[in-house]
Amino acid sequence: MVTVQTQPTGNVWDFENEWSTAVCGCCYDVGVCCRAHWCFPCFMCQLHARTNECLCTGCLPGGNTGLRTKIRTGFRIRGGVGGDAFIMCFFPCCGAIQMYNELEFQGL
Repeated sequence: MVTVQTQPTGNVWDFENEWSTAVCGCCYDVGVCCRAHWCFPCFMCQLHARTNECLCTGCLPGGNTGLRTKIRTGFRIRGGVGGDAFIMCFFPCCGAIQMYNELEFQGL
């Protein structure tokens, strides 16, 4: 039996993608924007459910940052945990809509 292993080319830690929408361009879809702003906890529960996360995760400190990091790393989007925390602390609705838009863009 012969095992063939393919070695990665380049640095596996370099993320090559960008978010499909900018964090400040979050309200292109008025319906999504209104849902996120009027009932943010419900909107986040939907995001956690779509990504197979426990719905209680959003109630934990940093839980929504963790979800953003999961989505970002899953799709190899540039950024870091510090940026994820900044967005979710200071612009939570825009960050949530950006995550929603990314899941839609990726077909999930």
